[in-house]
Amino acid sequence: MSRLKLLPTLASGGGAQMALDDGLLETAETAIARRYLWSPPALSLGKFQKLDLVPGLPFDVVRRPSGGRAVLHGQAFEWSFAFVFAFADLGSRSLQASYRFVNDAFAHALTAVGVTLDPVRAIDYRRSGLCFATALRHDLMAAGDKVVALAQARRGGRVLVHGSVLERRPPIELVTAVEALLGEPWLGDGLAAAGVEVDGEQIWARVLSYVDTALAGEIAPA
Repeated sequence: MSRLKLLPTLASGGGAQMALDDGLLETAETAIARRYLWSPPALSLGKFQKLDLVPGLPFDVVRRPSGGRAVLHGQAFEWSFAFVFAFADLGSRSLQASYRFVNDAFAHALTAVGVTLDPVRAIDYRRSGLCFATALRHDLMAAGDKVVALAQARRGGRVLVHGSVLERRPPIELVTAVEALLGEPWLGDGLAAAGVEVDGEQIWARVLSYVDTALAGEIAPA
């Protein structure tokens, strides 16, 4: 029997997506996972990130319950995911333990579909308002590009670990608007930089299988 409750894939606007993630963090009574698509495109900001907005942007702007920097979302080039666990599910209250739990699952899934991942911290940390412009040790990279970004929030004995999988470079009109808004160039072609065409549903299925097995205690996360 699965220890992980799976929600159906939802294609919706950024406000609804972030409200759902926040609601799951507030109320989930079991380990929950979901994959979601942003329609229309949106720019999500970290909980404490400050940004002066301008009118006429070709995407919505929303704020995440987690920290971090701006992520550009859109179902033509990216998909997102969320897990909510009780600390007891993970056997630890450590920040790194919860990140590592999900990091291990995506590393396993991407490797299984033919993606060669870079060593941890393959690029130097750089100051940027854009999430995919740099990487921390819990992010995943391939061919020098960040491909999976993770962030988390904690509340009431639960942890939300959510993130973004960048499949390819966003459309030029979105990139141009983000560059003008943030005042810096877009960096990141995602999984396309690794030269591997991958199916998001296939990756997600492997991630779920790994997490479910780990929750059952049959895998000890690295």
